[in-house]
Amino acid sequence: MTVTKKRLLGVAALAAAIATAGVGIQAYAASIMYMRTYYTDASLTTMAGMRMDTCNNGRLSQRPVVGTVTPYYIDEPVGSCPGIYW
Repeated sequence: MTVTKKRLLGVAALAAAIATAGVGIQAYAASIMYMRTYYTDASLTTMAGMRMDTCNNGRLSQRPVVGTVTPYYIDEPVGSCPGIYW
């Protein structure tokens, strides 16, 4: 082989090694975590319950509801998963 062909093969092998180096590393897209506050009626003045999202090993999960679930609620963003609480 000529020097040019060897060089091209070497560059191709290096590019393939770089391209496959990250295979097997799984990344999760960041998800927004919320605190959901439930209210007794549409006026949103009296709190009835709440639920908080948490991040466990990079995966979004929801904690159990404390109080009562109603159709009247506000979601407040509190952080990202994986990431940090704001």
